[in-house]
Amino acid sequence: MQYTLIDLLKKEHILVSVEAADAQDAIKKLSASLVETGNVTQEFAGDVWVREEKFPTGLPTQPLAVAIPHADPDHVNRSAVCVGVLSSPVRFAQMGTDGSTLLEISIIFLLAIKEKEKQVEMIQQLVTLIQSPSLLDGLSKAKSAAKAMAVIQNMLA
Repeated sequence: MQYTLIDLLKKEHILVSVEAADAQDAIKKLSASLVETGNVTQEFAGDVWVREEKFPTGLPTQPLAVAIPHADPDHVNRSAVCVGVLSSPVRFAQMGTDGSTLLEISIIFLLAIKEKEKQVEMIQQLVTLIQSPSLLDGLSKAKSAAKAMAVIQNMLA
């Protein structure tokens, strides 16, 4: 099945003003919205965190740093992307480092991809999208899921 990033985004998976104590807490909160809709199982958040500790996903994008955590499809029922705009940044390790370089992450795109072979493609689409400072700025200012969704849709249109 061929799909794009926009196909995997649903308003109920866009969370704004997320309060998180740390990166692990942020992943748990975003994962919970995917569990509620049946896209993933309860074990998904734990899988994502284990992978994040080994293979960090923080990216030093501008004007705000982004993380794109994900896990193998073992606990994914249906593919989805959950977007979290944090009230205040949390630290994620930078992608491609040993984990010692930390970034203050403000926006998280949590990927739950059922088909393992589609993961790289979705990450590539996402990395292209988050290169846009106006997208990141727009998301950071969005006060509702509907507004955040509109920002993303405008960028992908």
